[in-house]
Amino acid sequence: MDALEKAGFAFFILITWLFQKMELHSPMVVKYILDVFSYIPHFNFHFKRVKPIFNLDFRGDYIESLILLSALCGAILILLLCTLATIWICQCCRRHDATVKSRRKVKRLSTALFVISVFCFVFLGFTLFANDQINRSVSTSLNGLDDVTRSLTLARSQGAGLNTTCGNATNHIKDLIDVVDRKRKEKGVNQTLITAIDGMMTNISDSMEDTMEMLRQLDTSFVDIAFLNKAREYGERIELERWLLLVIVQSVLLCVLFAGVISFCRQSKKGAVIFSSLGIVVFVVVWLLTAFVLPATVGLSDFCTNGDDYIQKNVNQKLIDTLKYYHECKAAPTHDNTPPVLGFKNITDNLNYIQSTKTKLDSLLDAAFNRSEEVANVSALISTDTSASLVGYGALQSSLACYQYKIDVNAMHKGVCDSAMIGAGLLLITLVLLGMMLFILLIVVSKTWHLFTRLPSDYVEVDEDDPFFPRQNDSNIPVDIYGTHVFNPRTRERTDPSTGTTSANTNGTSADEATQPLWRGPSAPVNGTYPRNVLGDYGNYNHDRYELH
Repeated sequence: MDALEKAGFAFFILITWLFQKMELHSPMVVKYILDVFSYIPHFNFHFKRVKPIFNLDFRGDYIESLILLSALCGAILILLLCTLATIWICQCCRRHDATVKSRRKVKRLSTALFVISVFCFVFLGFTLFANDQINRSVSTSLNGLDDVTRSLTLARSQGAGLNTTCGNATNHIKDLIDVVDRKRKEKGVNQTLITAIDGMMTNISDSMEDTMEMLRQLDTSFVDIAFLNKAREYGERIELERWLLLVIVQSVLLCVLFAGVISFCRQSKKGAVIFSSLGIVVFVVVWLLTAFVLPATVGLSDFCTNGDDYIQKNVNQKLIDTLKYYHECKAAPTHDNTPPVLGFKNITDNLNYIQSTKTKLDSLLDAAFNRSEEVANVSALISTDTSASLVGYGALQSSLACYQYKIDVNAMHKGVCDSAMIGAGLLLITLVLLGMMLFILLIVVSKTWHLFTRLPSDYVEVDEDDPFFPRQNDSNIPVDIYGTHVFNPRTRERTDPSTGTTSANTNGTSADEATQPLWRGPSAPVNGTYPRNVLGDYGNYNHDRYELH
């Protein structure tokens, strides 16, 4: 047992080291896996070649090509089942001499079954690891997608708030224009200053409207966040069901293989037959899983290599360019590293121009209207809106900075197209190998139906003697073993070993009473005994009592 535990621990260390190396060289491994799956041809139902461009149109040619890949696995399953059925029928129809069994052949066959079962356990362990690898990778990707959508939703709400603030500033500028138009008619007002004030207010109003238009475009860039949320919800549901289904199937397969190993080690015929019936079901389930995993893996490979068209159909180009920028940008603790496609530079220039122009406008208003309280109140509202716009713009710029999305976007891409792709490839390979090993195991186990023996399951009488009453003393039962010799018909008469005569133990009775038969029934027993094989309806003797005289 210690050697087995050490071997298992060494195997675990080897697998861990192997996958650590694969993680270090994951780009190279992923590129190799993607290249391998890119060579798989795609055909529609009319057997015409289809381009490996990912598309989820269930009426399209691409889905038909994936269905044909699944049908290919089904055809292999049917072929293997026909082969297995033929071998089993031939095995049942062959004549076998039950008396001639080579112990060496039985031992070799049992050892071969054990070795094949060990290989099945190894491949099953790889499938468990691959399933967990896919689950962790997809979960990481979905968590990253969730964080990205939450941050983009927050930025969208901040952009809407900034747009509202700019709208309020535009309305206050219109109010200021009305006040200036009314005040300019007063006497003593410098019309040259009024002309300059009109130009500045118009520039501020135009800049605010341009800023509002850019914020509207920014909002339309984030409209397709709903598609990302829906993809995350469906992805979580599908991944949970996929992982749970594989875990249940793998657990059942583990139990069946464990029961089979026990029957092989015990060389039990009943166990081998039961394993054959359960093994054929597990064999079919493994190949059905392969028929599901193969098109799913090919689809994932096509999505990672040729999935841009599908994404562009459901997500606008600005959002795609934004996510690409976050994937390639260098994270820095600054607020100005935002995606260029969102137009933050123009918004920054407009707000800076509005702020500087508003400062000049205030000085001109004070000079033109001699610090009028009415003009100052309206101008103060514009200043408040301008300050709020700058604060809101800073928050929006921080929400869309590179460092906010870099890790999550990389997790989205790496989780699905790197780690999950490695796990999917490993799962597919190990399922195929496990299916082939089960096929070989079911062929070999059929040869044990006539070589293994049926282990006894009924009660077997122990051959050892009772230390208090050995078997050789059955004929010498003591007289008073039942408490009195009267109720023991077997010892009613006993032969004296010294004289050779027959005498009865009278136990204090007269000779006549001793010689007179005790049994009074239809016929007296011969020599004082009566056979015990005559039973009544209730399992008792025909006469339920002895009459004593």
